[in-house]
Amino acid sequence: MNVSSTSHLDVMRPFQLEKSQLRGRLVRLGGAVDAVLKAHAYPKPVSDMLGELLVLAGGLAGGLKFDGRFSLQVRGEGVVRLMVADVTNDGQMRGYASFDAERFDGPDEDPAGFGDLVGSGLMALTVDQAAAGGETYQGIVRLDGRSLRDSMLTYFHQSEQVPTGIRSVVAYDEVAAQWRAAAVIVQAMPEEGSPGERDREEDWRRTMVLLQTASDNELLDPELAPDTLLYRLFHEDGVRVFEPLDLAFGCSCDDGRVGRMLRRFERDEVLEMRDPSGAVVVTCEFCSRVYRLSDADIFTLFEDSLH
Repeated sequence: MNVSSTSHLDVMRPFQLEKSQLRGRLVRLGGAVDAVLKAHAYPKPVSDMLGELLVLAGGLAGGLKFDGRFSLQVRGEGVVRLMVADVTNDGQMRGYASFDAERFDGPDEDPAGFGDLVGSGLMALTVDQAAAGGETYQGIVRLDGRSLRDSMLTYFHQSEQVPTGIRSVVAYDEVAAQWRAAAVIVQAMPEEGSPGERDREEDWRRTMVLLQTASDNELLDPELAPDTLLYRLFHEDGVRVFEPLDLAFGCSCDDGRVGRMLRRFERDEVLEMRDPSGAVVVTCEFCSRVYRLSDADIFTLFEDSLH
């Protein structure tokens, strides 16, 4: 096993199993997922689901070559109407959820199961390279009502026809007062594997059994190096690790983007958006940063747009 130093949290570590030629990514999130979830103070079932969506986005993006943003989007007809998690090619992550908050305020039991949260709906996987002059790709799969993980496995089985195994976990550490998430994604690469069909099937079954032996504590433990965990799981097959990608919370909102968004409207329409204090207030869905624009700011914004 080729080992190099890497952070124990907020990192994506690609690897390959030498014996079977299976490839995978181990993702550990600490501050990145914590920043997203604490920015919104979602109910726990929503936070759990968004945390899993974030760590899956990090793991899937690690298996792609792109220049832009990879996004996982869930659209449901249940409590959660929309959930988005995305990651840029340089490891900046963000996410948010839109849901029916009243379902968590009533006397009835809070919705906790995946089926209650999303109902029927769709999951979209998008690679957006438009900002870099590239193409945009999208794949869509129907949510199967059991879990995000199962929906993802369905996508790879039906659309990509790539055998895929996923082990993921999300939890809030009460002692550290921090959200953490982790995932291991393993995928077969049939075109690169040299073993025969029977050997490949045996290798795959063995690897899936080993993958499920990883405990939640091992996956989330900030003191356990990712490389050490991979060695524990797959040392008999020979683990080769590749250059890690550092992950961090990062939102692309700024004054310029807010201004461009407002200029899609007429000036008088924007002025009608003023709240009781007399300001136009824009809140970023991803990071909850609040932008307050006075009348003078609005007039300056539209004056600049004329030049």
